[in-house]
Amino acid sequence: MKNLVILGLFTVLLSCKPTVPKDIFPPEKMQVVLWDVLQADEIAEYYSTTDSSFKQFEKHADYYYKVFALHKISKEDFKRSISFYQNHPALLKPILDSLQHFSQRLHIDTINRKTYKPPVKDTMKRKLPVPIRRV
Repeated sequence: MKNLVILGLFTVLLSCKPTVPKDIFPPEKMQVVLWDVLQADEIAEYYSTTDSSFKQFEKHADYYYKVFALHKISKEDFKRSISFYQNHPALLKPILDSLQHFSQRLHIDTINRKTYKPPVKDTMKRKLPVPIRRV
């Protein structure tokens, strides 16, 4: 009987995994949208530090709306989805980990692209020296 109770509790605990409601972006879409939102933030921050006439808050909002238009979502959809994921850290962690991993791979690829030198092609048609035959 004791084993049956433990098995029942274990089953209940495993079945309590949070699921994403239909009105919330699935993790794959949230990952893509969040990546673009973070990129928009970086662009706005870069321009605000290099251009004194840059209207930071207006540009942040403008970039966000461009990201939302790109993904065909609304500001309210994004707010609802990000709020849901913030309230469910177990679902947000894999998304953020994958973004961090993607960022690291992108950084490494950029470094490798800068240091990679393609082999130089020989434009002259060289003939191998003919060995001298001794008779």
